[in-house]
Amino acid sequence: MRNLILSLVAVLTVFMLPAQTEEATDKRPVADNVLFIGDSMTGWLAERLHAYGKQNGFDVSTVVWDGSTIKKWGSTPKLPTLVKTYKPDVILVSLGMNELFEPKPSRFKAQVDAIKAAAGDVPVIWVGPPSWPGHGKGETLNSWLADEMGDGHFFRSFDLKLPRQSKTNPHPTRQGMIEWMDAVVNWIQEDGAVKLPGIEHPIGDQMSRGKNFVYKRMKETL
Repeated sequence: MRNLILSLVAVLTVFMLPAQTEEATDKRPVADNVLFIGDSMTGWLAERLHAYGKQNGFDVSTVVWDGSTIKKWGSTPKLPTLVKTYKPDVILVSLGMNELFEPKPSRFKAQVDAIKAAAGDVPVIWVGPPSWPGHGKGETLNSWLADEMGDGHFFRSFDLKLPRQSKTNPHPTRQGMIEWMDAVVNWIQEDGAVKLPGIEHPIGDQMSRGKNFVYKRMKETL
């Protein structure tokens, strides 16, 4: 009987080792505080992420700058101040929709470098732009951003099949934004430079704004 018990313990130990080892070797930092910045795509994405935060115990601060571009964000002197103010563990960036057709995205290198420099030691994850319905361009920008950001720092949205507000409108519907952010969250937890405290799915189509939610119009400055 004793030998049978020992054998069962040994078998259970073998089956448990992979999970324990995987958990032990995942040294990625946990992001309890997220700063989400970007263009008009950012608002609903951040609201969905905040619903995850309420469910799983992390905070989301959001700064939406409607119609903004990589150049605008990379040139504003306010970004380092935002990082100091909100003290994030990770910065999510949603930019590129307004530059999607750019044939030479390398001209944005100085601005992308400036965004990363403003983040300092805080990891940056760039949520790439989706496709633009009716247009076949965008691969050049997405591939360039992926190379610039590196593994774990760029989520490729370009291949997602998202419902849009119209046949020619690049903005996803509310449901499309939910599907988009759900895909981002799952990717972060599997392959991102950081991990979230948890990704238990919010009930239904919940979206909510955190206590720090800033919206700037196109002609406004930060």
